[in-house]
Amino acid sequence: MNRLVKYYWKRTMRSRLAAFGLVYIIILVIVAIFGPFFTGDPNAVNFAEKNLPPVGFSIEHSVYDIKSGEFTTVVVKGSLKHPLGTDDKGRDLLAMLVSGARVSLYVGILATGLALIIGSVIGVTSAYFGGVVDNALMRFTDIMMTFPFFLLLVLIVFIFGPSLNLIIVVIGLTGWTGTARMVRSEALSLRTREFIQALIVLGSSNKRIIFRHLIPNVLSIIIVTATISIPGVILAEAALSFIGLGDPSVASWGRILNAGQDSLDTTWWVAVEPGILLFLTVLAFNFLGDGLRDAFDPTK
Repeated sequence: MNRLVKYYWKRTMRSRLAAFGLVYIIILVIVAIFGPFFTGDPNAVNFAEKNLPPVGFSIEHSVYDIKSGEFTTVVVKGSLKHPLGTDDKGRDLLAMLVSGARVSLYVGILATGLALIIGSVIGVTSAYFGGVVDNALMRFTDIMMTFPFFLLLVLIVFIFGPSLNLIIVVIGLTGWTGTARMVRSEALSLRTREFIQALIVLGSSNKRIIFRHLIPNVLSIIIVTATISIPGVILAEAALSFIGLGDPSVASWGRILNAGQDSLDTTWWVAVEPGILLFLTVLAFNFLGDGLRDAFDPTK
């Protein structure tokens, strides 16, 4: 087992882009876990420090002087106290972005994990039993695929109210169809292999064959699918927060983007910084997913 892990590790790390993606994701996970202990409360408001630019940047404000009755221009520079700046309520952007990283990874990993479990079980079960079971499960999968994923997600969240756990459950219960299709395709070929036929002849239970032999042998597809699916889930949560249907009790990247969209000409960093993080996160997961896919492909 260790030799196999080392083999696929070396094949994955042959791609510099996959290595970059993995390093970025590790750093992001570390920041999401330990960052909140150092950055403080992301929702702490301080109007005396509102709209501060990031370190190295400065902006000009027009301030009305009561004594002279005229407007004067004041140059505001970034402060090390708030290295990434503040928003219009004086909230620290660094603390908010760290909180957003935790929210994005929390939703991405849990929702993707739930979808993969459902999709893997349905796909393997469909391929193993075939016949009526296969037709019923695949027709159900087809029906699920006809619903627009994001619109269904918006509708459910709108009806039941914005909640992070609800978003995770809804994405998990609706995002498994692609996984089921791919897993079924691979499991169909495994179903005819000699070792599976031997297990059937020896009287092994269906449950044992599915969970101890079929699913472990389609693990490579599941891993690649997970890596590629996580950024889509992160973007879905960010989109919900951007349109005002995210959990209002947490500071997510989409919520920060929403707050900064109307002030791009003055406080550009409020929208640009979470946008950059979203872009890099999606890119990193896709790079890693491509590297894993090539590593598990015996023809490459």
